[in-house]
Amino acid sequence: MNGGSGIASRPFRILALDGGGVKGAYAASVLATLEETTQCSCRDYFDLISGTSTGGIIALGLALGRTAREMCNFYAEYGDDIFPISGVAARAMQTTRQLVRPKHDATRLRAALKSVFEDRTLAESSCRLVIPAYDLTEGRVFLFKTGHHTRFRFDIGLTAVDVAMATSAAPTLFTPAMIRRGGHAQYIDGGVWANCPALVALTEAMHFLDAAPTDVDILSIGTTSQPFVVSRRRSAGGVLHWGSALIELIMTSQVQAVEAQASLLTEGGWHRINHITGRGRFGLDLAESTDDLIELGRSDAVKKANLSAVEKRFLNDTPAPPFVASVP
Repeated sequence: MNGGSGIASRPFRILALDGGGVKGAYAASVLATLEETTQCSCRDYFDLISGTSTGGIIALGLALGRTAREMCNFYAEYGDDIFPISGVAARAMQTTRQLVRPKHDATRLRAALKSVFEDRTLAESSCRLVIPAYDLTEGRVFLFKTGHHTRFRFDIGLTAVDVAMATSAAPTLFTPAMIRRGGHAQYIDGGVWANCPALVALTEAMHFLDAAPTDVDILSIGTTSQPFVVSRRRSAGGVLHWGSALIELIMTSQVQAVEAQASLLTEGGWHRINHITGRGRFGLDLAESTDDLIELGRSDAVKKANLSAVEKRFLNDTPAPPFVASVP
């Protein structure tokens, strides 16, 4: 949890939502508690919302009129459908399977998303969105965007389900997401390069929306993290020794870099809500922890340092100007 400089509300406000699988229940619970406490809807008070992976799912939900509480309920209702809860033996078998093919069935995720988003498209968004993914077909980082600039006319016809599948197709957990654009393009989780999308959103605001960095205030919501520890044996070893710790290192260092850079560029226009937990307490696909994540999110949202900053700087008496798309 990191507070900014105590500044009042700035002209341009960004909501940035991290990736993290089922741990998105924490972020959704934070937002639900803040919305209910302030009686303000996030989509009405942020000039730009960016979300990666599970954060992208939440961002899409907010932009299409869902409350944060409804998105929180999404995790409670569908978490164990997307990531079936299994015993020790079954989990060990899943882990073995993960060595040669994706651990989970992506059709379960698509069905859950379909129940929330139906056939709605990015063109129906009530606020500006930037959703990171990675384009496997072209071999490049990729951003799905609403029509908030005259150049951005190629994604607005895409369904929210397709965009959500693309940003959350985590390698080894799900198969790549396929989107038909004349041909067939494959996408994987935006977390491979922008798990914390705050810097992506800040760049978007500065370059395409003419926002001066010192006019920007960013509310960054994590999905919980754990202390990073690398033993001497692991650090001196190869792939088998590093294992999943290598991914953890990449994600941790990425968030640290984004926080430092965004805070410097905006001169303190940064507030982050996150929770450091015990090692191994939560996992990307441990749906049995959903209730604990929701309670933890509620608890962190009402802490004085967080609630005070949000009420003063983000969800206050000044809503963002209504979003009018530049592309019809």
